[in-house]
Amino acid sequence: MEGPECSTINPGMRSRPQHAAERRPGDASPARYVGAALLNGAASFTFLLLAAHYLQPHQRILTRANLLTLSRAGSAGLLAGTTAAPRVGRRIAWMALLWGGPSDWLDGRLARLDGPTSLGALLDIEADSWLSLWAAAAAYRTGDLPALGLLPPVVRYVIPGLLVRYRCPRPTERPWQRIAAGVQAVAVALTLAPASGLRRLGRTMAPIGAIGQTTSVAATIRRTLHAAARDAFIRSKGVAPVFGDHQAARDRASA
Repeated sequence: MEGPECSTINPGMRSRPQHAAERRPGDASPARYVGAALLNGAASFTFLLLAAHYLQPHQRILTRANLLTLSRAGSAGLLAGTTAAPRVGRRIAWMALLWGGPSDWLDGRLARLDGPTSLGALLDIEADSWLSLWAAAAAYRTGDLPALGLLPPVVRYVIPGLLVRYRCPRPTERPWQRIAAGVQAVAVALTLAPASGLRRLGRTMAPIGAIGQTTSVAATIRRTLHAAARDAFIRSKGVAPVFGDHQAARDRASA
């Protein structure tokens, strides 16, 4: 009798999804949630001060567009809290992530009305990347995003390092890259959704989005390295580089 009973129960137990939030003790700790959110916010604030110091010293930082952009960084803080304590903040994470789309559209409109700035452009890109990173981390910790979905937002941080190292402009995204980013964003958002059907759809889409977005990031890295190599070759010939004048203009504007 014991053998058949065990064989009846165990398959059912094996078929249950094992969420990441069930693996570790303390994942229902409000203190852990708040601490992670505050640390994330402190990191975002530090980045803002450093970027303002180098790009826009002695000028107004908290414009209407920048405030909306920073609200996405605040949403990333809530997602970081969910990463630390997934049983506390899953529903909050879903709402925080949903705010990313409207705020991105609104801050772009306000930036065009008030006049774009180099600081605003940098904050917009980095707030999107920061939100994407912590959304993927939160979705993974709640148990519905495969580990592969963490790859694109992590690898993406190679690009700013290359841009700083070689002092070259960011390559313009091509249409297929925007589509790949959209698929990845939708997949991550769905895996954080409250409805189980949406989460299943997100898990199905996640590998496609991750592979597409990783390919997109790799293409941007390749184009950046190609531009840097071309610039180094032109410099070796004693000719002004293709994008050197643009960089110098940005340096003079921020001085």
